[in-house]
Amino acid sequence: MVKGIGNRIYQLRTEKNLTMDMIVADMNKKYDLQLNKSMFSRWEKEITNPSLESAKFLCDYFDVSLDYLIG
Repeated sequence: MVKGIGNRIYQLRTEKNLTMDMIVADMNKKYDLQLNKSMFSRWEKEITNPSLESAKFLCDYFDVSLDYLIG
């Protein structure tokens, strides 16, 4: 079974025991973004995919490569 980007985002978040609210607030502050919990939830559920720019911020935040994140 191939894991998608949403599954990887969820796995990274839960491994660090973070809630969506915590990540959204932290990323907004750290990277001066305007993410919201709904957007993050859609990424995890693979309803939508993060933009390339957002994916790069996720990689930096979770300290993973873009290759790992997108599979």
